[in-house]
Amino acid sequence: MTLAHKTSMKTYILILLTFLVNSVASAKVDVARSLASIQRVDHARELLGKRYKRSIVSNFEIHDKIESNILKTITSRLPKKFKSQAKSITNAIFKEAKNHGMDPYFVMAIISGESSFNPLAIGPVGEIGMMQIRPATGKWMADKIKFKWRGDKTLRDPISNIKLGTAYLAWLRAKFDNHGQLYVAAYNMGPKSVKTALGKNVWPKDYPRHVMKRYLAFYKSI
Repeated sequence: MTLAHKTSMKTYILILLTFLVNSVASAKVDVARSLASIQRVDHARELLGKRYKRSIVSNFEIHDKIESNILKTITSRLPKKFKSQAKSITNAIFKEAKNHGMDPYFVMAIISGESSFNPLAIGPVGEIGMMQIRPATGKWMADKIKFKWRGDKTLRDPISNIKLGTAYLAWLRAKFDNHGQLYVAAYNMGPKSVKTALGKNVWPKDYPRHVMKRYLAFYKSI
């Protein structure tokens, strides 16, 4: 075998290996996207119940441009100071939503209502950041998921804030047996207050209604 022949064979093998590696990587991405899509639809059904089939959300069971649409929304809504972080914030929303089996647009609806996408927002009782988390709740959640807590500045970082906020939502979701109205209300008023209201036969609805209005509006904007 000539040197030229050996070289061409090596080149061919390298090309083949590169193709196989890329194919496997692509397959993994497709599987991940499929799983995320299934989780999104399942969570939408959980949130909307019988209304799901008649809602605009059902029109997007298979949609490959949701991530780009969310990036576009975040880029337009973030304060100028944070626009350079739009992609990493979008990735964080998708990653944490997928980790907890949530619809990323639901996480977006919470963020929109809580802070209007301002990572430096401060609430009336000390809530901080995009998902408006109190420091005590943030520290408790960080300890629970073994996430490094660096005081209030942890909550001022949008990526950390989203991680802790979605983890807290997931905890509330489990606590209220996946009942959308209840765990969404609990995110706003606290689980104890929700249970107190239920004890009086009162179902909190104002905050959940506002969240769902924003949630559906994001789908209408696709």
